[in-house]
Amino acid sequence: MALVASFPAVAGSQLGDTAQPIDRSFTAFWQAAKDKPFTEQEALWDKFIEEPREALYQSVVWEVRNNPNWKKLKDGALKVRFDQYRNMGGDIPKGVRAINTALNVQAKRFAQYFGASGQPRAVVVLAPQFDAKSGVLPNGTPVLALAVDSLILEKAQLDVILPHELFHLWDAEHSGITNDGVMPDTHLLLPLYEEGLATYVSTIVSPGHTDGEYLLQNDLGALPDARLPEVAKRFLQNADVLTIDPVRHEASKAFARWFESGQTAFQADLPNRSGYWLGLHVVRVLARNHTLNEIASWSPRKAETETRAALTVLADSQQVSSR
Repeated sequence: MALVASFPAVAGSQLGDTAQPIDRSFTAFWQAAKDKPFTEQEALWDKFIEEPREALYQSVVWEVRNNPNWKKLKDGALKVRFDQYRNMGGDIPKGVRAINTALNVQAKRFAQYFGASGQPRAVVVLAPQFDAKSGVLPNGTPVLALAVDSLILEKAQLDVILPHELFHLWDAEHSGITNDGVMPDTHLLLPLYEEGLATYVSTIVSPGHTDGEYLLQNDLGALPDARLPEVAKRFLQNADVLTIDPVRHEASKAFARWFESGQTAFQADLPNRSGYWLGLHVVRVLARNHTLNEIASWSPRKAETETRAALTVLADSQQVSSR
């Protein structure tokens, strides 16, 4: 994929299906569901939101194939989100417009580094458990899903999030690293590289923010560089763990330890999602000797090899990554 300088409105773009724009679907859903019991609300959600976009929701939003508990998780997440809609549902149309405006701006900046032709496969959705993520449709097509409701609730900085996610989409098209690197038969080195590089791309495409802002988490930005050797050594102990547990068919516990968020701490002395912080510093090490385009062109196997080498540099010395 290469990007054009301006996007068509993505709110109604459902990658070939005939669904109406998501803000109009939401309005119809919420008018019918607002005062109903949860069971009826969920049935109306399925009718207005998911069924017209079934492939997108099954494969990208809920990741049914790799998540055997997806229905239980969906029910719990939607109960919370439906309550939140009572206060912020009226902001959905404005949020969709804000995403479209930001995409136009960030596409121009992103294209300066990664080329400009074609149309990115970006689509606005409603989703309670993420703000933005890359995924793969059943036909193998990479897609970027932007959850307007979650982005509104987070008061998200779109100029930080969009370059990060546009890079995941670009990389899926060029290097075959799909679904943020979380795919069968890959090891934790790959998501470390992929998330670190996507974060690094945001620092280049949209400068002027703090590391805490680029990492979407202030406590990650506050981690001192002096901890890099210790944390790199710890990660190397998990480097060859598979990202998807082949028995449970879901993200491995080691992946969760380094990359997932949540209220419960995965590591007592590190914030959740600390793999993003470490990955950013790994890419800064790689950038000492390689250009951004060179790093971004690596195959998954090459990326894992170079990431392991950069981790070893961090672990075996008191050097810190340059900024």
